[in-house]
Amino acid sequence: MKPQGNLDSGSLISQSSGRDQCTGFWGKACSELIEGRMVLMIIVARCRKGSPGTPGAKMLILEEGRTVGTIGGGIMEARAQERARPAFFSDSYEPKLVDVDHFLGSEQSSGLVCGGGQTNIIIRLSPSQDLDTIKQFVLNLTSDTPSVLEISPQGIELTDHVGSYFFHQRLIQKGDCWKFELGSVNLKRCAIYGAGHCGQALARQLNWLGYSVKIFDARLEQRLEVSDLGIESSNIGHPNETPTIVRFPRHTSAIVMTHSYQTDVDALEFALKMDFRFIGLMGTTPKLNRIYKTLTDRGFNRAQVTNITCPVGIAIGSDTPEEIAVSVAAQILRTQKTGNESK
Repeated sequence: MKPQGNLDSGSLISQSSGRDQCTGFWGKACSELIEGRMVLMIIVARCRKGSPGTPGAKMLILEEGRTVGTIGGGIMEARAQERARPAFFSDSYEPKLVDVDHFLGSEQSSGLVCGGGQTNIIIRLSPSQDLDTIKQFVLNLTSDTPSVLEISPQGIELTDHVGSYFFHQRLIQKGDCWKFELGSVNLKRCAIYGAGHCGQALARQLNWLGYSVKIFDARLEQRLEVSDLGIESSNIGHPNETPTIVRFPRHTSAIVMTHSYQTDVDALEFALKMDFRFIGLMGTTPKLNRIYKTLTDRGFNRAQVTNITCPVGIAIGSDTPEEIAVSVAAQILRTQKTGNESK
C-alpha cells in the first residue's frame, strides 16, 4: 500500500519526539528502512501469568547492533536477540512465532525462572519489501486513521477492512497457521478539561504512559504552556463542536479539573453529551452535590450525572499536582484494564 502523505526521515523524528511511544517506535523502524537498512522486530503476541514480557511489548534490533524497546529483559531477551540476528544474513526470511517458558526444565526455556511464558513474533523488515507498508502504518498511527497491520508467515500487509479497527492487538492461531494483527488507533485516550498545574501534570503522566492526550482550556496562555509539552490543546467550544474535536470517545476517559466552578460545569456538560468510557471530576462531595443540581437544572437526568466519579483518583493522600496526576492516572489505567470505576 502506498503512503497517502509525505514522510521522510526528518519528519519522522519530529512527529514521534516525546509524544507517542508507539509512533516513536514505528517511526524509528521506518527511519531505518528509509536509510536502506534492514530491521529485525520482536513483538510479544501473548503471555502467561508471571511473564515479564506482556502483550504489545516490542523491540527493534538494528543492523548496527543497537536495540530499541524491550520484550521483558534479562537472559530471555538476550537469547531472543541471538535467535533473531541470523535473519540479517539470510537470503530470505519469513516471520516466526516462538513460544518460550520462564522455568527451568522446559525444552523451550527462556532462561528465566519467574514462571509463566510468552509467545514472541520475530519479523525482518526490508527496505525493498516493507518500506511503503511501514510508512503508511506510521502515518495512520500519527493521524489516528483506522487500519490493521497484519503479520503472518507470508509477511506483512496493511488493511483497512471495516469492523477490525478498535483493538490493540490480537493473535489468531489454528494449528500451524497463524496471523497477528495490530490496530493503528491508540485506544489509550484521555480528554483533560483544564490546563492548570494539575491538568498539565496529568497530561505529562499520561503521555509518558503512552496515552493519546488532548487538553481543553479557554485560557490562551495555558494552552500555550501545554503546547510546549507537545500535547494537543483546544478551546472549550460549543457542545456541538465537541464530537469533531474528541475522536473515539467510547475509548476515551474525560477528566475535569478546570480553574473555576462555572468552567467545571461547562466542561461536564460537554462531557456528558459524549459517550465517554469514564468521566472524572477533581473536587469534593459538597462541590459535586452543587454540580449535580446545576446539571439537573440544565436537563440532565440522575443516571447521567451519577456517572461522574468525584473525587477522581485513587486515594493515596495526594496533595501536589504531580501526586494528584499519579492518583488520577492510576484510576484511568485501572478503569481501562478492568472496567471497574470504583467510585
